[in-house]
Amino acid sequence: MHSYRLILSYRGERYAGWQRQENAPTVQATLEAALESLLGAPVRVAGAGRTDAGVHARGQAVSLELASPFPVRGLVHGTNHHLPADVRVMAATATPPGFHARKHATGKTYSYRLSRAPVISPLDAPYTVRVPSEIDLPRMARATLCLPGRHDFTAFASAGGSHTQPLRTMQVAGWQERGEELLFRITGEGFLRGMVRALVGTLIEVGMGRRTPEAFAALLAGAGREAAGPTAPAHGLVLEEVFYPSAWVPPHAEHAENAGGGGATDVVL
Repeated sequence: MHSYRLILSYRGERYAGWQRQENAPTVQATLEAALESLLGAPVRVAGAGRTDAGVHARGQAVSLELASPFPVRGLVHGTNHHLPADVRVMAATATPPGFHARKHATGKTYSYRLSRAPVISPLDAPYTVRVPSEIDLPRMARATLCLPGRHDFTAFASAGGSHTQPLRTMQVAGWQERGEELLFRITGEGFLRGMVRALVGTLIEVGMGRRTPEAFAALLAGAGREAAGPTAPAHGLVLEEVFYPSAWVPPHAEHAENAGGGGATDVVL
């Protein structure tokens, strides 16, 4: 079998999440249908992150196995020919046999976009959640300082998730301020279902003075979901990037993708 990794970008508003479902459109089913049209045979793919309904991705990683080799340039352009405009394959890379996008991932980065603007442009509104102008960013940033490290994120896990244990290690978490826009970014080894949106919803409560940064930090000791704040809307969340050991994704492949160039086994648009 020949293994490949695709980097997928999509707008999530029309989809009931990543994972295939019987009675609702999903990104996985849409991609598999496009690949079947290209290759002339059913294809099953695995995604690194099971994004929920309405969540977007800039760098979702997808693995697939084919019985015969296929040019990676064809996997990019050929698949995109059969995809709707809100889903795009951005890059394709040949990988060692057995590569699995979810099982071999070592980390992910998510972002969440807020805006204090009184009116959000229609060009930004599909990806941005409005918050009151008086929200206290330094207060939210102070609360966020507790996130790096290994913690029990039960308080931020949605019901119905498939996790068996709630401990996760976060490497980096922080806020960026760009005019009226506030961008939250977090990188960790893995995330519970609904975790980033629950973190943001609770941090908004901190920013609005409804709970202290210290109370936020106390939630990481294993508090129940009811102790944390609401789940922030799906459309502000983006899966930005997925990370892999060099044994599965060779360094030259990452360089080519980031540089916008391509070689014999890499194609980047």
